[in-house]
Amino acid sequence: MKIVLTERFQRDVGTLAEAKLAAVFQSILSLPKAMGELNRHPGLGIRKIHRSGVREARVGLGIRLVFAFEDPVLTLVRVGTHDDVQKYLREL
Repeated sequence: MKIVLTERFQRDVGTLAEAKLAAVFQSILSLPKAMGELNRHPGLGIRKIHRSGVREARVGLGIRLVFAFEDPVLTLVRVGTHDDVQKYLREL
C-alpha cells in the first residue's frame, strides 16, 4: 500500500506535541490492516465522514486523522481536533 501525505497534513503534524505525534504515527501504521478488516479494529473508530469517500480515524480522545482510501493508495489529508475536522468538511 502506498501512503501519500498532503501538504496540509504535513503542516498539521508539525504543530503536534511529541506524545501526540507518536500516537498519530501509531495509528497511521495500523490503518492499512484496519482498512482490510474494519470490524476487527474498533479502537480506531474508522468511519466515512463525507460522500466523497473521506474517512476519519480516532487517534485518541482529542485527535482525529482524516484520510482517503482508494486501494492501493492511502492519502492522509488532515490531523487535528474534532473542530478542525468539521472546519475541513465545510471547505469540501
